[in-house]
Amino acid sequence: MVRVKSTFSSNNIKLKSLNLRNSVSNKKEVDVFVIYLYFFVALGMCFLLPEEHFSTAFYYTALILSAVMFAGIAQRCKTTFFLNVFMGISFLVLFFNLGFRNYSGIDDESYINIFLDVSQNGWFSKFQQSTMEPGYLILNQLVSLFTENYLYMQLTSSFIPLFLFYYGFKKYRNLISIPMAVFLLCTFLYFQILSVGLVRMFIAMSIVFNAFYYIPQRNIKRYVLLIIIASLFHYSALFMLVLTYFALNKDNLSKRTKRFVVIGFVATPFIYIAIANYLVPLMGSRYSNYGTVDSLSLGLSSFDTFPILLLLFLFHKKFSNEKADYFKIFLAIYALSCIISFYSSMVSLGRLIFYANLGFFLATSMVSKYLNRNSKKLVFHAVIVLYGFLYVYRAQFTLVEHIPNLFPYQNIFFLF
Repeated sequence: MVRVKSTFSSNNIKLKSLNLRNSVSNKKEVDVFVIYLYFFVALGMCFLLPEEHFSTAFYYTALILSAVMFAGIAQRCKTTFFLNVFMGISFLVLFFNLGFRNYSGIDDESYINIFLDVSQNGWFSKFQQSTMEPGYLILNQLVSLFTENYLYMQLTSSFIPLFLFYYGFKKYRNLISIPMAVFLLCTFLYFQILSVGLVRMFIAMSIVFNAFYYIPQRNIKRYVLLIIIASLFHYSALFMLVLTYFALNKDNLSKRTKRFVVIGFVATPFIYIAIANYLVPLMGSRYSNYGTVDSLSLGLSSFDTFPILLLLFLFHKKFSNEKADYFKIFLAIYALSCIISFYSSMVSLGRLIFYANLGFFLATSMVSKYLNRNSKKLVFHAVIVLYGFLYVYRAQFTLVEHIPNLFPYQNIFFLF
């Protein structure tokens, strides 16, 4: 009897060992497939672009893949030191290309003039003249104390938001897949900043991104404080104060997220009208184009974010406890982008969608971290990677207004 029991125990151990090896093998196969997926989709996008843009597009895809790769290595690091090292390398890849651009963004000339004006007349004079966000003007003033070269202001205003995004990735690392978050940052936001130069808004978004961390904790004071700080760089950040709704009650978060989406959908047109009629006139002539309210007209673009929101919603039962709170709130934030898109024909407040898309970054990265072994991970990553590259292809690389600012890539040290 002892011999039979011993044999059974031995066989059981061998079976568990075999299952473990198969599991590890399957995980490696899935990871390899995902790596190939990134590479071949990126390469395919390059070949879709005109031949004269191929070398620049190849450079941009190498930039994306390098940042994602080093973020992936960082995620696997067992020590904080190496985590910081590889996160730092991923950060530097993006920072170098954004910070040292040769003033090639659409808005860069305007920001140069702002810096020169503040250098000569002071931030408060510029604020009185333009009602521009005081936080950004004060930052200009601080940099101008050391130099009159705008390059250093560009480096500062590129460093701060990228650093804050990477700081946020590290803060969320137990919840999200860092490489997926970096990929989405690159494809949905980075090239928008590179081509247009939304300097103030980029800083505001990075602060809001970190503020989201405190919503499920119901730390309303810290959340509101960070939103107010973000609004000092772009007034539009105040819109995200609507999320304090989730801090009013600790119970029934699922019901509150559903109620939030419904109320948001119904109330948005009235909010748009109120902003256009009462808030915009107080914000100066720079925002006068936001004061026109048109009739609602719907098209395919009104529903462009809905399929991905639905895809993410399919995974909402996979999370529990605190993770479920984070995921539901991130979904609710991303649902705002659907609402904003739906009503976009009424008022030109489209840039608010950038804040809502931060919820997409986080919710998607949570699902990516959760799906770590099976075929669902392959399908999910295939959809998101294709979607990410398709977005940057359509919204940046083939957008007529942005092509001259992206092709060729202009760095102060070289032209590519």
